[in-house]
Amino acid sequence: MSEDNDQSSKTAIETNRELLRQLEEAGTPYPESPAKVVARLSRYIGAYPVRNLAVDLCDHMFAESAKQALKEGKSPKVAKEQGKVAFCATLPKLAGADNIRDFIACIIHGMAMGIIPGNEGTRLLYGAQVAHMARTKRPKKRNKSSHTSTKETAATPKESIQ
Repeated sequence: MSEDNDQSSKTAIETNRELLRQLEEAGTPYPESPAKVVARLSRYIGAYPVRNLAVDLCDHMFAESAKQALKEGKSPKVAKEQGKVAFCATLPKLAGADNIRDFIACIIHGMAMGIIPGNEGTRLLYGAQVAHMARTKRPKKRNKSSHTSTKETAATPKESIQ
C-alpha cells in the first residue's frame, strides 16, 4: 500500500511541476501574500499602524473560543484557557522569515494582552530565535592564518622609513 502512496505522491508532484512550468511560460505573476496586500493598501490609504493579519487572526480565534466557552456555561478561567489554546493553535508555523516575524508579533501581542504568561512567551520567543538562526546564512569561518600578520606584511614605522 505504501508503494501506491509513493506513486500517487510522485504523480501529484510531477503534475504540480508541470502546472508551475506552464504558468511561468505564460508570464503569470506570482501572487502576493494577504499580509503584503494589506500592507500595500494601508500605505496607499495612509493607515497607520499597518494591521498584522496573523495577530488579528490569533486575537479573533482567542475571542471567539472564549466567547463560545462562556456561552456553554464554562467559568471565565476555563474560557480564557480555551481561548489561549485557540490562540496558540492559530500561531504561524516557524517556516520562512515572514512567518517567523508574524509568530513573534503574535507572541508579543499575546503577552501584552495577558493571554500568554511571560515565562511561556519567553520560551516561545526563544524558539522563534532558534528558527530564525537556523534559516539565516552565516559566513564561513576564516582560517586563522589569514588574520595573522607577518613581519613582511606589517612593517613598523621605523622599517618603512629606511
